[in-house]
Amino acid sequence: MAGDVPLITLVKREEIAGRPSLSEEDLALETTLSMLCSFLTLEDFISFLSTPMFASYAQRDEPWVVFEIGLYQNHTKTLQLYPEPNRLTVTDEAATGVLDQNVWNGQADAELVGLLRSWVGAVGGTVPSSVED
Repeated sequence: MAGDVPLITLVKREEIAGRPSLSEEDLALETTLSMLCSFLTLEDFISFLSTPMFASYAQRDEPWVVFEIGLYQNHTKTLQLYPEPNRLTVTDEAATGVLDQNVWNGQADAELVGLLRSWVGAVGGTVPSSVED
């Protein structure tokens, strides 16, 4: 793993609604997510989005926070992530054509991995083969 270059990044972009009451654990995660976090693989990224820790912090009764998913090699290539109570919404403000009508709704699962794999390829990144391929 030494020398491996991350594939994508995640950072808290902004709060779009009233801030919910956050636990100490939520606040600790917020501190981390306020800095640029990077992931070596799409599977690692999806695994993180699937954690109870992320759900506790971000997936509240009403959407309140937006994250930016970025291409590590080119931080100008981004998608927006809106966590909702029972799903994730990804939007593409750059309208790259990968997302139908520039919006995707779903879960942190293989479908999202496929979508991100297509997006990375469309914006000029290289997706290494996953361990599952």
